[in-house]
Amino acid sequence: MMTALKTLCLSLMLSCPVFAHAETVTGSATYLQRMMLPPGATLEVTLEDVTRADAPADVIATYTAENLGAPPYAFTLEYDPAEIQDRMSYNVRASIRHDGRLMMTTMDAYPVLTRGAGSEVEVILKKVSQPQEVDADLVNTYWKILTIGDMQMEVAEGRREPHMILRGGDAVGYSATVGCNQINGGYELDGETLRLNPGMSTMMACLPPLDIAEAALKTALPQVARWQVDGQNLTLEDAAGTALMTLVAVYLQ
Repeated sequence: MMTALKTLCLSLMLSCPVFAHAETVTGSATYLQRMMLPPGATLEVTLEDVTRADAPADVIATYTAENLGAPPYAFTLEYDPAEIQDRMSYNVRASIRHDGRLMMTTMDAYPVLTRGAGSEVEVILKKVSQPQEVDADLVNTYWKILTIGDMQMEVAEGRREPHMILRGGDAVGYSATVGCNQINGGYELDGETLRLNPGMSTMMACLPPLDIAEAALKTALPQVARWQVDGQNLTLEDAAGTALMTLVAVYLQ
């Protein structure tokens, strides 16, 4: 088949023949969810031979698009009419992926070209359900500090990474550091409210930029009033709901 020939010549880095009389399937792809796609999402639309239900579909033509804005997305599938047979069945399939993860796909059949179907089609993509991620525990989890206010935290050479731990059990308390002094204290936890009480701290002199980062940490900690965990991400907020710190759970081996 021509499809096999095209695949072979592409794999061998050869020049594939251009169809003398190429024809097209055109249409648009859209989704109904009120959401924007993340940067880097990719749309792929394929024209497939789906005649045999007991075998994988044979892909005849493919269209891809990047830097997607808002739907709908117009597409054109160019194919060799010599590959199309009236007794066969053909379908258009579409999917959207981000970082290799399938986000949306068509879940209905969209026939084209034969058995009364035309060469124009509108397809609807539906969101793919993802396994629900279990939220990390606030207490007894090692939380790596990502930001304090609008300041990105980085690991200073030869220093510990910025982190925070809220301990439970018989040793209730918290410890936090940006890589210089360790700040310790107690905490009060009631549902989504959290208060970090001041405690003892080591008294080393912090060289730049750790001095600025530690000052920001000492300012943020007593302002914490609320917490939110989403999957493996923790946000500490003030009473007005403004994010003071963002952290991510790290599981030490």
